[in-house]
Amino acid sequence: MKYRRLTKEQFEALSVEFAQFLASQSIDHNQWQAIKLSAPHRAEAQLDAFSDLVWEESLRKTCFINHFSPGGVFAFHAGQMSLTLFGVKTTTDLDFNNPESWQWLSEHWQDDSVSFYREQKPYDKKRTQVLFELIERGGILSTGAIAERLEAFIPDNHS
Repeated sequence: MKYRRLTKEQFEALSVEFAQFLASQSIDHNQWQAIKLSAPHRAEAQLDAFSDLVWEESLRKTCFINHFSPGGVFAFHAGQMSLTLFGVKTTTDLDFNNPESWQWLSEHWQDDSVSFYREQKPYDKKRTQVLFELIERGGILSTGAIAERLEAFIPDNHS
């Protein structure tokens, strides 16, 4: 496998797509049931292949990933050639999932207790693999709103 197998919940949410995937392999519902019973290794291989297909498609479309931690948030903008990080870390236990933390940041952004980060670097391996690893470490797919918000706080010459 290139990534990891989807969870049971993810397979359930993608049941129609999985059925279409099996149909593209000329496997109908009855054949699938038979394969699961008589050739579990073949069924496992189909589950893995579908999982990789879903991950690859999702990761190819991914542009932004956020990672929250106590007192901080990091937003990753996934360009085609490089990954840009925008981040903030505070010495407090702020939760940047709530508006109060953003309000606090707008009032205290110049305090010594606040550090901003901006870094851009080319991918050191395949783009989709880098993004998958970020997700596996707790990253969440995003619209980019947090990256834009953080970028507004960080001067262009900041590194």
